[in-house]
Amino acid sequence: MNESVEAADQPDDIAEMDITEPTVTWLEVSHPQQPIPIGEKDRVLDSHFNEQYDVWEVLLVALPDEDEEEDE
Repeated sequence: MNESVEAADQPDDIAEMDITEPTVTWLEVSHPQQPIPIGEKDRVLDSHFNEQYDVWEVLLVALPDEDEEEDE
């Protein structure tokens, strides 16, 4: 499905997003052997394997970087 392909691209989008407030989101990870670029303070809250789509689904909380807040 196209939605799975788009969701698989989401981790790159998370890394490039300008996070200004805590953000909770689900990510679909189709290649778990590859690292997901997340911020230093970001945390994985939960994860499970979705057999139907053959992907890991990860609940992530992304926190803003303190350096970016000081620049504003």
